[in-house]
Amino acid sequence: MKLIKLNAIDSTNDFIKKIKSLVDDKLFFVFTYNQTKGRGQMNKVWESQPNKNICFSICYKPIKSNPKQMSFKLNMLISLILLDFFKELKIPDIKIKWPNDILSAEKKISGILIESSIKSNNINDYIIGIGLNINQESFNGIINANSVKNILGINYDLNLLSNRLFKLFSNLDRKIEQLSIKYLKKKYLENLYGLDSLLKFSNYNGKFKAKIIEVISENKIKLLVDNKELIFDSDDLKLHI
Repeated sequence: MKLIKLNAIDSTNDFIKKIKSLVDDKLFFVFTYNQTKGRGQMNKVWESQPNKNICFSICYKPIKSNPKQMSFKLNMLISLILLDFFKELKIPDIKIKWPNDILSAEKKISGILIESSIKSNNINDYIIGIGLNINQESFNGIINANSVKNILGINYDLNLLSNRLFKLFSNLDRKIEQLSIKYLKKKYLENLYGLDSLLKFSNYNGKFKAKIIEVISENKIKLLVDNKELIFDSDDLKLHI
């Protein structure tokens, strides 16, 4: 397993895009403690103070791939591995916020961005970007963000935490092949924020309240809205906490 550490970079995802054709490994990691232009979902900026947090990306090149199944499995598995990481640190009230955030007590402590490239109708590779709020104490007025240090009052060694993370993700390729969608979905739903609760959402039509009934894919969810079951796309839907 190849592991590349950068002193500083604009985006670990973008760095992998530049070098992935030069790396033969089917699974390799790039990480930094100083990411200057990290990206989240829908091109949002991922704010990260230098040398306070862990920002890393995984390049995964599946040997064989069913794009519909693989993308969904990967999205759920990444979230569950991060959940295990934070539970090991004894972070309280950990939940997955659909589609790709990790919350503690309804505040974001980690975000995931998965990008893929397709060749001959198959996924050629996935680039999985992950940001973890570790030692950062303030978030420029962003009230729904938090960090491990703020929660536990401990200033962590980023190198030690990074090593643990890489061990948890080192067998990602084997897990994705061995674990079924049914199993992953069961574990995912068990840890999903707001399942079967009345939540506040918004889309291009405005704000509304609904219950999550089912997660259909990495970017589609079924909601109960005014006693009607409706399917929404993650690009068109925002969950408000």
